[in-house]
Amino acid sequence: MPLPKRIICVGHTAFDRVYQVPRIVPAPAKTPATGYFELGGGMAGNGAVALAHLGAQAVFWGVAGDDSIADAMAADFARHGVDASNMRRIPGHNSSHSAILVEAGGERLIINVRSSALQDSGDWLPLDDLRQADALLADVRWVPGCLKALAAARARHLPTVLDGDVGERAAMRALLAHTDYAVFSEPGLTCFHDGPALAALGSALALGARVAVVTRGERGCEWLSADAPGALRHLPAFATQAVDTTGAGDSFHGAFTLMIAEGLDLPAALRYAAAAAAVKVGRLGARSMPARTDVEAFLAARGPG
Repeated sequence: MPLPKRIICVGHTAFDRVYQVPRIVPAPAKTPATGYFELGGGMAGNGAVALAHLGAQAVFWGVAGDDSIADAMAADFARHGVDASNMRRIPGHNSSHSAILVEAGGERLIINVRSSALQDSGDWLPLDDLRQADALLADVRWVPGCLKALAAARARHLPTVLDGDVGERAAMRALLAHTDYAVFSEPGLTCFHDGPALAALGSALALGARVAVVTRGERGCEWLSADAPGALRHLPAFATQAVDTTGAGDSFHGAFTLMIAEGLDLPAALRYAAAAAAVKVGRLGARSMPARTDVEAFLAARGPG
């Protein structure tokens, strides 16, 4: 049997406190919670957990504060089989944490506190470890560290994937210069570029990406490739009953990165990622990510793409 692919995830880690509510009410208001639980979060952190659940060797690189929240994040990574030995704790800084309200239909409201450690330069990153990696997934939260990792990975001809969620436009443009596969959320694409999807995704290609994708939840995803820069293609979403959409995008990014590392063609990799996200939204909690057998069973039940 071949060894599992080793994927390094660089960026944001957080700790989430999740409140289940009948519905999200406008503020100011008071509403009872029907359930409560805690778990790790963050874009790159969740991507690493998604990869570990799919059977990859998942490695996390990122920063946190030197506090009890960092202790909880490290313990949660260990529970999910993620190597977080390079989650660097920066003295004098806080860790990222969130309160998440999840309503009965699966939609959520996230209130977050961003870690002040995200300004760290990342000069300590073990970039030589990229020689043992099969792909790199980065996000837009820890810009200095992600820039260093993406540039080093691309110099080694390692596939690079960017989780293009909401971020600062200048930072996103800088990150895209070292990205092979840019996978935007719908709000993230709007932050990156004003105008229609064709122009926005085309701008990502012009900056250096080989492929630019925008995910649109239940409306599927669209993508452009440098091989056919004028041909906007569409993949429908899988119909599924949503319980909690938190982490669906992270599941998509992790699964997509793994499939690219395994050599799948682009449409097949996107379809697999969409299936992983569809399985995830049927489960409560951002880190209730599907195993590989779950995704394969889901796809088998729906027949050829």
